[in-house]
Amino acid sequence: MDGTLLDSEPLWSAAARRLAEAQGRPWSTSDDREIVGWSIPAVASYLRGRGVGQDETWIVDQLHGHVGAAMLGSLPWREGAFELLTLLRDAEVPVALVTMTYRRLADLVVRAAPPRTIQVLVTGDDVRWGKPHPEAYRTAAGLLGVDPWRCVAVEDSPTGVASALGSGAWTYAVDPSQTIPRPHADAARLRCVDGLGPVIAELRELLGAPGPAGLGAVLEPGEGLRAEPAGRSTRPA
Repeated sequence: MDGTLLDSEPLWSAAARRLAEAQGRPWSTSDDREIVGWSIPAVASYLRGRGVGQDETWIVDQLHGHVGAAMLGSLPWREGAFELLTLLRDAEVPVALVTMTYRRLADLVVRAAPPRTIQVLVTGDDVRWGKPHPEAYRTAAGLLGVDPWRCVAVEDSPTGVASALGSGAWTYAVDPSQTIPRPHADAARLRCVDGLGPVIAELRELLGAPGPAGLGAVLEPGEGLRAEPAGRSTRPA
């Protein structure tokens, strides 16, 4: 969600900076880059390590409060987010939103998204292990009733990519400014692109391909998307 559908990573960085600097602790752009894609408890732990004196529960609450207040005016949707969601809805592809943001903020995003585009929501307070652990993606696939291997994930951060790949999903990494470390960078089921545009183009081509009713997608290691009959369909999650 953050950095993928929404350009909200700067909001989390600003909230963390505000908490650090309020207690006279330094915060830099390196810290901003470091926490991209982290679970909120992990960010809280990082702030504790930087000298913020309150406990992690308090820090988590403050982070969500600051970001929530910033989102009240309008949500910073990324270019292509609505197009991607409506494409999948119109093709009757079920979608899960998997985010380490807590439900109280993620619910705002689901309500603001185009109608009937998100069927499942898995948030940071729904799982025991945050990204890069694959629990969140496995949970989402289970709620959708599909094998994770037959899902397509769209991620922006190294931790998110690790989580999605660990679940078995074919994964798009859409932020070229983020460095995906090995071994994930070499994964056969990872495709690195610049923004949501290439994802939309590939899915549009696939979902609009001629074929029998119920045509789905199967993702093979080292290949792009190809069509296969519905009995073995892969659905983006």
